[in-house]
Amino acid sequence: MKKLISMIAVAALLITGCAKELKVTTAENLKVEYGEELDNTKLFNAKESDENVKVDKVEGFDAKKMGEQEITVTFTDDNKDKEEKLKITVEDTKKPVIELKKESVGITAGDKLELKDNIKSVKDPVDGDLKYSDKTVEKDGYYIDKGKLDTKKAGTYEVKVIAADKNGNKTEKSFKVNVKKKETAKKPNGTGNSNTSNNGGSSSSNPSNTGNSGSNTGSSSGGSNNSSNSNGGLSNNGGGQKPVNPAPHQHSITVTGYPDVVYSNMWFEDDTEAMYWASNYEGPNGDWAGFGYSSDQCSCGMWSPYFFNVTTWE
Repeated sequence: MKKLISMIAVAALLITGCAKELKVTTAENLKVEYGEELDNTKLFNAKESDENVKVDKVEGFDAKKMGEQEITVTFTDDNKDKEEKLKITVEDTKKPVIELKKESVGITAGDKLELKDNIKSVKDPVDGDLKYSDKTVEKDGYYIDKGKLDTKKAGTYEVKVIAADKNGNKTEKSFKVNVKKKETAKKPNGTGNSNTSNNGGSSSSNPSNTGNSGSNTGSSSGGSNNSSNSNGGLSNNGGGQKPVNPAPHQHSITVTGYPDVVYSNMWFEDDTEAMYWASNYEGPNGDWAGFGYSSDQCSCGMWSPYFFNVTTWE
């Protein structure tokens, strides 16, 4: 009996020793996106591994550690286990996202301008909000490149918002700054009625000229009347017709090349003023979500903005 038991024990040992090892073909050159969870199904090739193999445990993985990492993975089929060392690479391919409030802003020359006020948000898809810096940054923040902006000089300028995440990925986004020239008080017209005499000539304030007034009263005997009516020196010329004012000029522009041009019917003395007005327009009832704009010149020299590619809020 003892001999039989011994033979059974030996057989069991032989069977155990010959038990098949769990076959697992691990992944190679595996890359993982920065900040994302590890997909266990990608750690091995299911077609080249035993049936019912799955990942039981992963040790040593850090989703926010850039570069190559060595991790320890325990595989199982619920009967047998196998531990393997794998090398994976964590890389960051996602850039920061910049959102602006407007594509262009406007001020009057000399006014204070805070460019940062036009920025809605600057975020990294993984690490969240990035902080503003008034200096150039290469990582973990954003700044504004003012370019040739001169807030004291009228014109249209382009500025750039440049953002960089913790791993050095950069994004740029531009917007325009329209600087409108500052209005100055107009000088009063110097050609008032006090500068004209009743005979259409120029009047002098020199007292010595007053003595000649008496000698001029009798000079009408030549047949021509040098006196004038109250129309500022214009004579009826012996009963002829008075000058007729021409019809008022009608401003107009014609734009081609766009299927949906919207004319503003607003008129300005120069292109800068027209573009500044257009950049701050938001539709008849503030219902425009987006649009393109430009301006054109009337034959008389006045400028008028127009709009195209208009979209409205839903």
